[in-house]
Amino acid sequence: MVLGYRLRDLERGALERVADGLYALRRYLLDQPLFTSTILPAIPRPLRWTMRKAYLMPADVIEKAVGRRAAMVPPRSQMFVGSVEDFERSGELLTTRLIDLAGLTPGSSVLDVGCGIGRLAVALTRRLGPDGTYEGLDIVPPGIEWCRQNITARHPNFRFTLAEVFNGEYNPHGRVHPSEYQLPYADATFDLVVLTSVFTHMLPGDMEHYVDEIARVLKPGGRCFATYSLLDPQSRRLMESGRSDTRFKHAMGPCAVVDEKVPELAVAYDEDYVRDVFARRGLSTDGGIHYGTWSGRETSGRSTGLSQDIVLAVRAAA
Repeated sequence: MVLGYRLRDLERGALERVADGLYALRRYLLDQPLFTSTILPAIPRPLRWTMRKAYLMPADVIEKAVGRRAAMVPPRSQMFVGSVEDFERSGELLTTRLIDLAGLTPGSSVLDVGCGIGRLAVALTRRLGPDGTYEGLDIVPPGIEWCRQNITARHPNFRFTLAEVFNGEYNPHGRVHPSEYQLPYADATFDLVVLTSVFTHMLPGDMEHYVDEIARVLKPGGRCFATYSLLDPQSRRLMESGRSDTRFKHAMGPCAVVDEKVPELAVAYDEDYVRDVFARRGLSTDGGIHYGTWSGRETSGRSTGLSQDIVLAVRAAA
C-alpha cells in the first residue's frame, strides 16, 4: 500500500514537472526579442492562435489529472491575454497596484475594459465588498462566457459584457469599429476604470476615442489605470541596444508597432503624446507615470512588478 502511494506521488511529480517545463519554455521564448518581434509576427494569426492553444492543452490535462488547478482558474489553453502559469498571483499583484496607486477600496465601482478571462475579476472577488461593483468588458466571446459562468454565478455584483468590436489580433470579425464604439454605461458611473494590455493593442484614433469614453464614464475625481509600452528617449535607446523584451520596429505617427500587417499585435506610444491625449480630455497624468520592465529600464526600486508601463490619470473633481 505504501509503495502504491509512493508510485502515485512519483507519477504526480513527473507530470507536474512536464507542465512546469512547458511554462518555463514559453516564458523563455516570450523574453526573446527575436521571437516576439520577428518570429511570432511572421506566423499567420489563425495558426498562431491554434498553436498557442495546442501548446497549453497538455498542461490543462496534467493539471486536471493531478488536481492542481483551482476552481476559479480557467483552463490555460483558454487564456488569451496576460500571464498563464501565474493567473492568480498576477491578478493579486495587479489588485495591490490598484490599491496602492489608484485608491481602490472595498466600496469602489470598477470598470475593467479588456477584462479577458477574469484575471483581475477573480482577484477582486476577495477585495470588493457588498457595496462595491465590478463591470467587465471584452471583445473575445469565450472569455466573457467563462466569466459569466464561473464568476457572476458566484458573485452577482460582478457583471460581464461582450463588446463586438473589431481588432485585427483579438477579434478580426468584430462588427463595430473601435472608433465608433460607445461604452454601454451612463456618464459619471465609475470610481476606477482599468485597462491592462488594451492600449498596447490599439491604434491612435481608436485609443483616443476610448479615452473620450473613459472620461465620460468616470466620476469627478475618478481615476483611470491604463498600461502602455511608452516610448521616450531612454526606452528607445534600450530598444536599439537590444535590452527590451519587444522591439517596435515600424513607426506609425505617434506610435510604433511590431508587425505592419497586423499592427494591433503590439503597439507602443510616444509618452508625450499619451499625456496630451489624456490632458485634452480633462484627465491629469501629473505624477502618474510608473515604468515597468518591458524596455529593460532600470527602475531604481520603483518597479511596479509589471512588464508594461502604468499611466494613472485623474479626472478633475467637480
